Amino acid sequence: MRLAEVQTRFLKSFGRLFPQFKFRGIRHFPARSRDPFQLALRLAFGQPEVELDMLCVFLPTGEPGEVRHFLAQIALAAEDALRGQGLAVLVAPRLEREAQMLCREAGVGYFDLAGSAGLQTPQLYVEIAGERVTSDQKRIIQTPFEGKSERVVRRLLLEPGRVWSMRDLAAAADVSLGLASMVTTTLTELGGVLKGRSGLSVMDPGLLLDAWSDRYDLRRSLFHTWRSDKDSELLQVELGSLRLPADQRYALTLWSGAQRLLPFDEPTNYLALYWSGEPQDLAERLRLSEAVGRTAVFIFTPYDEAVFWEARRCRDGTMVAHPLQVYLDLASGDENEVLLAQRVRERFLAR
Repeated sequence: MRLAEVQTRFLKSFGRLFPQFKFRGIRHFPARSRDPFQLALRLAFGQPEVELDMLCVFLPTGEPGEVRHFLAQIALAAEDALRGQGLAVLVAPRLEREAQMLCREAGVGYFDLAGSAGLQTPQLYVEIAGERVTSDQKRIIQTPFEGKSERVVRRLLLEPGRVWSMRDLAAAADVSLGLASMVTTTLTELGGVLKGRSGLSVMDPGLLLDAWSDRYDLRRSLFHTWRSDKDSELLQVELGSLRLPADQRYALTLWSGAQRLLPFDEPTNYLALYWSGEPQDLAERLRLSEAVGRTAVFIFTPYDEAVFWEARRCRDGTMVAHPLQVYLDLASGDENEVLLAQRVRERFLAR
């Protein structure tokens, strides 16, 4: 589910799902200004009323692995973002018992669209049980676009016109033969893949891309923000001139990737890239600062090395993520990023 849809459904259905709470106010944060938090809610609970200020993080699935990623991000942001400003809360379509337990252990609140909630502060303790989902339902809906299963979808969309044998697809996606078979069976049921005697192929790449982007969330990749007095173009030139060992890679993404892929005249004060090594190492190579400089540099630690698959080298040596990756990252962002993602898709990908 897209983040915007999770947020919209949560806000629209909050009164119905959680009549125990009274809504007091909402404050939206500008894009990436308070990462990983998207908005703040003020609620009241109980009699006499206890007011709660909550900083909310919206998740596309609520799977335990995803919850762990964002609890780690909240822990990194906690000192600056949460000091005296409220309780961190995760909001997801559905949070099973394991995910709820992870939140409680981390001291983070949670809500989901199935009606579950958990909050713990010095003033109150709240635990509300929502509807349960069966493991079979969860498997059918979520498996193709999570974990290593996602690699199968990526490989199919990187070569949408190819007819694959199952063995070749598994090898190209770097997954087991059994996993490739299960994932493609689910994709066939979704109507995106055709299996026949001659092999399997993508029947509807646009459907697969829509389904994946609905579930994709850039925030799965932890990131550090640095600053530089150099403009983003000069920093990209320096990146292209770096001599890196075989185990270190980078690739531009988001607005920086789109600028290299599309006719793009607007200068930006941002640089965004994936980096396979330690962020501090790249910061030292580029002489970045933690606080001073007109250009913001976002260094993402990829959640999966597959984000580097089919990265492209520009004439000046700079590496850019494949348009598929750039599209996914932009499509999980704010309104302007979604519009830019559509331009990338129209130029390079399935419509």
